[in-house]
Amino acid sequence: MEQTEFKNKLDNREFWGDNSKEMWDAAYKWQEEANKEDSLIKWSWDCGLKLDYDGDVCCISSRFYPPHKSSAEYVKYIGTISVMIGDGDEYIHEHKVEAETLDELKSLVEGYVSEILEKIHNAIRAVF
Repeated sequence: MEQTEFKNKLDNREFWGDNSKEMWDAAYKWQEEANKEDSLIKWSWDCGLKLDYDGDVCCISSRFYPPHKSSAEYVKYIGTISVMIGDGDEYIHEHKVEAETLDELKSLVEGYVSEILEKIHNAIRAVF
């Protein structure tokens, strides 16, 4: 099915009750074209040809090394919490974390990330 025919049928409700492979092939072809530009937000089809335009704007990523992985002399957990915008190529914040025990690491990291999330939520609310 050509894209023009697919769009016309979709616009005119001609896919009512249709779940054919031909329809889905045309839908996925449209999706591929619509998402050709490298964007954080992507078009996708859900069941019944419902359209989603979804993506991630912000990412929190962390890595921590246990004492046996850092170095022979260093006896703490060590790592960083990073906040990135987009697909992870723009770091907007990094925070170093050190802890004596796994329980302390868990508590420190979860507490700090909770603060970051609150700041992000407040900033987004302020924009809208």
